[in-house]
Amino acid sequence: MKIGILVPFTESAIDSDIGASQRRAADLYLKLKGGALAGRDVQLVYNDESALDPTVNQVRVKQFLDQDHVELLLGGVGTPAASLLRDTAEASKIVYIDTNAGANALTRATAGCAPSCKSTFVFRSAPSSWQMSEPLGEWAAKNGRRDYFVVNADDAFGAESAAAFIEGLAKSGGRATGRSAVPPKSGADWAKVIAGVKAQPTKNVFAAFITDDAEGFIGAWDTAGMRAAGYALVGPGPLADAQVVSATKQAAVGVTTAFPWSTEIDSPENKAFVDEFKKAYKDDATGQPLAPDGYAVEMWDAIQVLDTALKATKGDTKNTDALIKAVEAVSFKSPGGDFAFDRSTHNPVEDVYIREVKTSGGALVNVIVDKIGSVKDPGQ
Repeated sequence: MKIGILVPFTESAIDSDIGASQRRAADLYLKLKGGALAGRDVQLVYNDESALDPTVNQVRVKQFLDQDHVELLLGGVGTPAASLLRDTAEASKIVYIDTNAGANALTRATAGCAPSCKSTFVFRSAPSSWQMSEPLGEWAAKNGRRDYFVVNADDAFGAESAAAFIEGLAKSGGRATGRSAVPPKSGADWAKVIAGVKAQPTKNVFAAFITDDAEGFIGAWDTAGMRAAGYALVGPGPLADAQVVSATKQAAVGVTTAFPWSTEIDSPENKAFVDEFKKAYKDDATGQPLAPDGYAVEMWDAIQVLDTALKATKGDTKNTDALIKAVEAVSFKSPGGDFAFDRSTHNPVEDVYIREVKTSGGALVNVIVDKIGSVKDPGQ
């Protein structure tokens, strides 16, 4: 069985750290299963996702189908690639699981979306933008911080995250006092961005950035002495993912995020996942055992979804209707907790953890400060 995975993983690719992490997770899961799922030997076929040239992704996805003859599709770090994979799954009648892109429309019925957004063939193991930020907004306002200045990347993830956070704030009596958008992956003048934040009076700040942009924002935040000046920073999980925290170090302390996982979840499933990952991989810079990150668990869950569903179909992927029903019925203990799908949208229903970057056991980690159970995207 060949499974096509489109993620950026070569050093020259934008957000290659995400793809490299997801590749590690997929390879490790399969290795621990002896290279097979549901009694069938599996080959993971990787292609490098491009964030710059959509035609490159079109060529690579066509290769999956015409040359590699894959039976399933995974991946999509960015929304454009995930949308292409979604459209390909719809046209080719094969199952696709989005393993990172947060675009709400991927599992919603959205007017004017062609050929389809919500699709029988499309599932996601990653949370939607809404799932990470709307609950955070509700939680923040309920806990006494009702006014927020909102700053985000001027892309789908940033805009959707900001809108969801403001929606959550409003449900609990909060509001956005102002907004600012920053071009993504632009090498922004982060000191200037933070100066703009500091020039306005609202001390609570929501920020939606990922990878290099998150590192730039948090680094400038620290340099400007925002924490000492009484400012507090919150955002969706990627703002303080493990890779960002590793790069920004003490600058990330105190950043609060919402995400369906943390290394600090105390469960047998999470402990086994973290331990196996550390045994398998070492940090290139330090040589120390490498802990997994949020991107790794998104892919781990996707492979476990397939593993569970394929057992129900006895490894058969040709009967697509039966496979879709098997995936819809999947339920298991993920490293993040109970994992299941909303059968209407194929979006995951999962716990969302409110996390704060703190020092624990000599390392900086996302310590869990609260949990919001069984968060379901509101799409229909």
